[in-house]
Order: sequence, then structure tokens, then C-alpha cells
Amino acid sequence: MKILHISDIHFGPYHWAADDALVLDKLNATNADIILNTGDLTSDSLEDEFQAAQKFLSKLACPHLISIMGNHDKYSRRSHEMFRKYIYDGEFIQPKNTAKIHKNKVYICPKTARLENYFTEVNYIRSFEIDKQKILVICLDTNLFQCDQGKVDEQILAALEVEIRAIKFDRALLMTHHSLLSTDDDPLINSKRVTDFVLRAGIEATFCGHTHELDMVEVSDLIRGNKFRQFMCGSLSSVNIPREDNMFCTYDNFGTPEEIITITRMHQLERGIEFVETVV
Repeated sequence: MKILHISDIHFGPYHWAADDALVLDKLNATNADIILNTGDLTSDSLEDEFQAAQKFLSKLACPHLISIMGNHDKYSRRSHEMFRKYIYDGEFIQPKNTAKIHKNKVYICPKTARLENYFTEVNYIRSFEIDKQKILVICLDTNLFQCDQGKVDEQILAALEVEIRAIKFDRALLMTHHSLLSTDDDPLINSKRVTDFVLRAGIEATFCGHTHELDMVEVSDLIRGNKFRQFMCGSLSSVNIPREDNMFCTYDNFGTPEEIITITRMHQLERGIEFVETVV
């Protein structure tokens, strides 16, 4: 299985001025089996930004493309509507017990807004068969409404666990926007709840973005004997990256002894883009 990981494309004022057609050609040349896009599709969650993100993503030649929301995609009360309209309109996971929800704005009161959907969380599960294996991809909304920090409601995790137990699969991956293990000034404030979920559910790897920095780590649970890896990708196409380059990552033969990780950094030139590959 070959995975392509992109993140933080930031259409809108935070999106760079380089030629995206060159980026698309390079991404499509990877011939990935699955593309994981870990959030911040927009700068300010405006409709024209979601439209631009959809236009870009529609040109990716891959049979399995999965996108999740980032904190920048949740600045508007209509963010979840825009995500449904332009990115993905599948079945989203509902919390097990709405009376026990502690995360703010999981539901918007219908008395205060005329919206088609008042449930704002974008949590869902996708499954694919790749190399004769059933791959489960769990998409977890770590974003708070109009806030750069992250939080996951435990009622959502409980609902996801019920769904996962009902599905037969060979391998499970998790997508989040915020990192579970390494962070910045706007962290996932209850990350331990999510790492416990990862270990209980038998998820082998998590993929995230948010910080615009590269980080790849492996964690072993000395108590339960489980472990998982986290892959944090930098931004694909932001204007200003203070500590890293724009980039994407590919994983050939993912999770096997023949695994090859390639980090492709991108530098905007006066004419064109310079692509620099590093093999891990």
C-alpha cells in the first residue's frame, strides 16, 4: 500500500502564489493508492475557499482520497455545511449520549440560526480494499468552533468505538488535524483521551498536520504492550512557513519491512517550483 499524505493547503489568503498545476503533476506522479489530507483546506472557512479546495482536490488522480477538517475550516457557523457541500457528504458519526457532551458547539441551536444541518462535528469512517486487505480510515474531528486549539468529545470516541467493533478490517489508520503526541501553542487539549482510544482500537498509525512542521514518532504503551506511529506532515502550500518548508510525504509499502518514506520539500522559485526529495 502506498500512502500520500498532504495537509494544510490553506486556500484563501494563506495559500502560496506558486503554480498549483506543478504541484498536482508531482502529486499524481506518486501513483498513490490512498491520499490522506489532514485538514486546513481553507484560510477562513469561506465558501469560495472551499470551492477552490474542491477544484484542487478533484484533480488528484487517486481512487481513494480522504479529507478532514482543520481549525481554519471551522471558523464559520456554516463550516460543516461547506464541508458537506464541497468536500464530503457521507454519514457522520453521532455522539452516544448528547446529554454528556462537553465540547462546545457540537450542535448549533436551531433557534439562533437557519441552517440545514445543526450538527457541526465531521467524524466518519471510510473503508477500502487495497492489496487484498481491508483498510479502515477513521476521521476524527479534533477542532473547536472558532478556536485554534483542539478537543475531542468522549461521546464521539465512544460512538466511534462502537462502529469500529462492528466492522471487520485488516488494518486501521486514524486521521486528525491536531497532533496527539507533539504540539505547538494551539494543542489538542485532551490528547490522552485520544491516545487511549488509539491503543484500545488497535490503530496502527495516525496522520495529522496543523503545526506546519514535520514529525514522525513511534509510541509504545509499556502497560498494555500496544504501540502506534504518528506521522505529522508540514503544510503543502502555505505562504509563510517559519520553521519548515512546504512539503508532502509518501509511504511506499506502508507498515512492512520494505517501507520507504519519502519527504518531498518544495521551494517556490521565480519561475516554477524546486522539488527536493529526502528518503528516510
